[in-house]
Amino acid sequence: MKSKIWGVLLSLLLLSLIACESNSPLSRGPSDNDAPYRATNTHTGKKIALVIGNWAYRFKPLNNPQNDAREMAQLLRQLGFEVIHKENLGFEDMQDEVIKFKVKLMEEKGQVGLFYFAGHGLEVQKENYLLPTDLRVPETELVKENPIRAQWVVNVMEHSGSEVNIVILDACRKFPRPYFRSPSEENGLAAMSAAKGTIIGFATGSNKTASDGKKGSNGLYTGHLLKFMRQTGLSIEEVFKKTRQQVAWDTRNKKEQQVPWVSNSLIGDFCLVSCAKPKSEQVKILQAQLDKEQRKFEQERRKFEKERREKADLQAQLEALKNQPSQSFRDGKDFRDRLADGGFGPKMVWIPAGSFRMGDIQGGGYGDEQPVHEVSVGRFAMGQYEVTVSEFKRFVKATGYKTDAEKKGSCWTWDDNNWGQVKGANWRNPNFSQSDKHPVACVSWNDGVAYAEWLSEQTGQTYRLPTEAEWEYAARAGTETARYWGNDPDKACGYANVHDNTSKKENGFSWAHHNCTDGYAQTAPVGQFKQNKFGLYDMLGNLWEWTCSQYENKYGGKEQRCAKNVNENNRFSLRGGSWYSGPSWMRSANRYDGWPPYRYDDVGFRLARL
Repeated sequence: MKSKIWGVLLSLLLLSLIACESNSPLSRGPSDNDAPYRATNTHTGKKIALVIGNWAYRFKPLNNPQNDAREMAQLLRQLGFEVIHKENLGFEDMQDEVIKFKVKLMEEKGQVGLFYFAGHGLEVQKENYLLPTDLRVPETELVKENPIRAQWVVNVMEHSGSEVNIVILDACRKFPRPYFRSPSEENGLAAMSAAKGTIIGFATGSNKTASDGKKGSNGLYTGHLLKFMRQTGLSIEEVFKKTRQQVAWDTRNKKEQQVPWVSNSLIGDFCLVSCAKPKSEQVKILQAQLDKEQRKFEQERRKFEKERREKADLQAQLEALKNQPSQSFRDGKDFRDRLADGGFGPKMVWIPAGSFRMGDIQGGGYGDEQPVHEVSVGRFAMGQYEVTVSEFKRFVKATGYKTDAEKKGSCWTWDDNNWGQVKGANWRNPNFSQSDKHPVACVSWNDGVAYAEWLSEQTGQTYRLPTEAEWEYAARAGTETARYWGNDPDKACGYANVHDNTSKKENGFSWAHHNCTDGYAQTAPVGQFKQNKFGLYDMLGNLWEWTCSQYENKYGGKEQRCAKNVNENNRFSLRGGSWYSGPSWMRSANRYDGWPPYRYDDVGFRLARL
């Protein structure tokens, strides 16, 4: 162990000397071995672009292709392109302009060709069509009679002889076709294969639709694309990648996340501005190497600490055996504390102390589930079920408490195929039928805290919302699979109330569902499904559950403690998913967040007891 640590320390020292040398005024410049810094953009010849923005459609006008196309044309001129900019073209004009574009590329021996289209697009039988504005209705046969095929545009550019061809299609906007839709049509555009020397950027994935944005602004995709096209040191692949990351992040909480897609057959790098990395980037690369060595050192240190902790834990367990608690308070045993009024509190289960890896262990989750890190949790008790209507009713009757939904006069619910605030909806009536055995819904973070404080007074024990780390530790119950029953999402209906065949049929939700049937369109009474290995029910599904931890976009330590000095601008972590949730949300690592007064018909809570 010591020899490994000394080896890492020597590596860190060497990297530190290299970093210092790179900042010296006498240090050498980039050589042939400095691949990260070498500019490979040798396309210094003519650059020609055709930019088309179509928005004045008869059947469905669009908000932003006008802004998108004009700003794209302006930026390309600044980047040295000769730009042909056209707007609201009919079929014949679009066809003519593409042919003129090809002739210009051939005559002027353009080394770089760029085609940008913002407007409506349609996919029929795996073929993509760019729609002209003189099309009366987007009916399949009319489109095929006057086709502007996207693949034809790509082929035209390939045959022109240009070395680099860039095709950008912001043409996946959704439009209604109730009377003209053909069974052969799909939403959005189909995947396309890029010819050699060609890269094609799509505003979203295959057969998906993209956001048009608010009127008077840019579309979501083009808005981010313009920003990254201006940056020095980015290849065109990096421009598309950064755009994809930003668009996906901005739409992460929407019903259908927008993830732009690229088909790429470029050979070598091409940069719109310059491929040379700024000096600050060189420093970043060296710093990244240094950080990598530091992480290796930290891993060795943590391994040593883990071994030391395990030894100490074994010693503590031996000591604990000498003072073994009564049978009622052993780990895994459920119990209920007596209330001052003679009743009983919610059923609790003792959870043993331990350590676990927290976050997106399996990979493929969302960015806020990173980094995966080891967390140690002390012994505590967790509610065996989510707090029920009956239990919450007892608290309200004893105190006269008014929930945030009652004070504000509404709760966010699903109503008439829409998500919004419904007047009069609250925990007594969350806009669907519930019994006393159902989990209480439409309750805010404030409401959960108030209930915990009352229960603490009634029992003389310390009750509170669990920390985010306590929640995930209790939910995983010793597992490292995506869900506590395994990795298969379609086995969910034996363990959780989720968005399944039942809710798809009765609620009409459009997002991905579990291919199984749990029998409940909204909430289920608590304890109807299989428990996890700690004896807890509904840790995934039924209702999202509030925690006492302040939400961070990346884990930074707040997940291991309750927030202090709370105000209404704080965001708190929600865990577990709900009866709305599809497979990607129904995972032990998945996270969501909300402000203290917010209340939803798929949010409740369960308590921890120290």
